[in-house]
Amino acid sequence: MKKAWIIALNTFHESLRKKTFYILLVVALVVIGASRFFSFLAAEDELKMIKDVSFSTIEFFGALIAIFTALAAVSGEIEKRTIYPLLSKPITRSNFIIGKLMGQSLIILLNVILMSIFFIVLLFIKKSPPDIETFKTIFLIFIELVLIGSITLAVATFATDAFNLIFSFFLYIVGHLISYGKSLLERVENVVLKGLGEMLYTVIPNYENFNIKDKVVVGVQVSWQYIGQTFIYGIIYIAIAVLIGIYFFNKREV
Repeated sequence: MKKAWIIALNTFHESLRKKTFYILLVVALVVIGASRFFSFLAAEDELKMIKDVSFSTIEFFGALIAIFTALAAVSGEIEKRTIYPLLSKPITRSNFIIGKLMGQSLIILLNVILMSIFFIVLLFIKKSPPDIETFKTIFLIFIELVLIGSITLAVATFATDAFNLIFSFFLYIVGHLISYGKSLLERVENVVLKGLGEMLYTVIPNYENFNIKDKVVVGVQVSWQYIGQTFIYGIIYIAIAVLIGIYFFNKREV
């Protein structure tokens, strides 16, 4: 684990040097800050709008950072040829993948913390301090972002960056629409199509499970049981993604 942690810190520092991280972060902060200009709405509606825009911004721009960080995690090391001295040392390929995931999780965490602080300050300005439901929402967003990053990292071990980029964005969209697909699937009478749909619903991660902002914005409390179940759901998918990444990276010649 110590070796994986060294790779994680190196990945974290490398990510901090990339302009993409700062550009996305600044744009995200601008979008969150712009949400306060809905002052023409009633006070309650304005607060709902600020929360909705802020949560959506943290998730979307966090997903962009997670994807771009994961894309560069493997290919960047190969292009710069820094992967060869790394793997020549007593560092296993498993340590490399786990370390990369830990490193990108740190950069995702930093991103979420910075945007959340900005969002919370905005809530204080509006004289509406964040409650526990706000932090529940941010926590599940963070788990979702780590999952997105872990899947992108796994695909990076066997696919090109171009394919991975398209696949990651496609999965992000499908993962948020899959719940609607599930409801449509219940109306399908064809047994084969229904079976195929059920299989896809089981395999594809349902990102909507992590989306509780619609409930929180309108004041609905989300139980700790749901938070715990969703956290375990995310951890299981992250673990599967890491195992897939390790498997293909062990097969890859670098």
